[in-house]
Amino acid sequence: MQKQKQITARGVVRNTFFNLLTAIFAKIGGLIFTIIAARMLLPELFGIYSIALTVVLTICTFTDLGINSTLIRYLADSLKKKSKKLEVEARSRISFLFKLKIIVTAIVAIALFLLSETISVYVFNKPLLEVPLKIGALYLLLASLQGFLNSIFYALQKVKYTTISEIIFQVGRIGLVLILLYLSKTAESVFTALSFGLFLSFLFLYGIIIKKYSFLLQGEKKELDKNEKSKLLSFFGWLTISSISLVFFMHVDTFMLGMFMPAEFAGYYNSLISFVSAAVAIVSFGAVLLPVFTQLEKGRLESGFKKAVKYTLFIAVPATVLLAFFSVPAVEIIFGKAYVPDQYKTSLIITSVLLSLLIVENALTSIFSTLFQAREKPKIPSLLVLFSTISNIILNYLFLKIGLSISLEFGLIAVALATAIVRYSNLVILAILTKKELNIKSGWSMLIKPVIGSIVLIVFLLIFNLLFKTSWITVIIALVLGVIVYMGIMFLIKGITKEDINTIKSLK
Repeated sequence: MQKQKQITARGVVRNTFFNLLTAIFAKIGGLIFTIIAARMLLPELFGIYSIALTVVLTICTFTDLGINSTLIRYLADSLKKKSKKLEVEARSRISFLFKLKIIVTAIVAIALFLLSETISVYVFNKPLLEVPLKIGALYLLLASLQGFLNSIFYALQKVKYTTISEIIFQVGRIGLVLILLYLSKTAESVFTALSFGLFLSFLFLYGIIIKKYSFLLQGEKKELDKNEKSKLLSFFGWLTISSISLVFFMHVDTFMLGMFMPAEFAGYYNSLISFVSAAVAIVSFGAVLLPVFTQLEKGRLESGFKKAVKYTLFIAVPATVLLAFFSVPAVEIIFGKAYVPDQYKTSLIITSVLLSLLIVENALTSIFSTLFQAREKPKIPSLLVLFSTISNIILNYLFLKIGLSISLEFGLIAVALATAIVRYSNLVILAILTKKELNIKSGWSMLIKPVIGSIVLIVFLLIFNLLFKTSWITVIIALVLGVIVYMGIMFLIKGITKEDINTIKSLK
């Protein structure tokens, strides 16, 4: 049993490491890509691109509807033990879900292509959105197929291949966007580059499956019986509700800005969001944890859950502090002065602080939701997200109206505040339900030491800002020293233990 625990721990740490690498490459590449687009398009056209991307990513949810998570959960279940019978079951489940995926994707992509003019003119009153949205239909198709293959590797717990595919995607899209924007500074050039990168990534993943894991695609399959289909579709159905709700939950603020404010404000807001998204991706491990939680016995599940929360908080809490301090200076240095106008700078700073709080919320919500999915109880987080989405839309609308009645830039603060309030309310309720429905304590006490370390970090950063003028050099120095200060405090107060160090060493 002890040996099995060590093997499981090594696997989790290894996959978490590769997931972290994937997130780092994704966000560094995404940041470079965004900087190129932002600098070459300037705020108005970058705002058009941001709105178009939000629409496409929102609609992209309808090409998944929880199919990818269903695949991870039930393919991992089929692969718990090696046997010919379970291999047949695995192939059958993949085949069933892939057919469902293709049907849904085709319907959604065609609908987006046909409705692009209506969306651009009648919803947003921005005709320049039409062509990017049409190209977005191709992006949807490729993103859907690539996401499905990625899910297979998460279920196999071979996350290193998703890391390589991410590198291929980033290099491909960055290389092409430089060429296309040099030739034509339009939002559609950016979407063409995105689609090209996804196509290269898809080809790589498909090649690896054919070469190393062909047993998942080739061999005997069976028609799933009614009970099996019912189980998969029930799980998928609740995740569908969750997926649709979640995408509006995540993007309602950008939608509101796009509908009620000039396009450049969506550009300002999304330049800040790009840093938050990068940090969130680095500290969110839901896809890695789902197959692990699925295969863990009930007695070991709580221990695994608490370790996941502990390591997540260790990274997420100081990341929130660092981002709150440096988002606006980083935007000004990297994206350019046009994205931090002097008349809006104070509002952008307040907005960045509110958005930074979403790092901890996103990371913990991901773990709690994954726990319910692993125990085949997706209904609970799904209904909660649906309720929170409705609340988020109402609160964003009310706060935005109040903010705009004061001043234009207060609209940015309003949507960020409304979003933070609703998301943290959702997290607290989810934690309460975890104790009630699964009899697993939330582990809020593990928040204490990261908070203590982060308070010291805040004091250090305040002093540093008073002593030195902001520049790209001082920002980098402050970040490096801030990490050192935080790590030092965590060692002193035993926020990092010998067991934690041994777990990290097990990656070797």
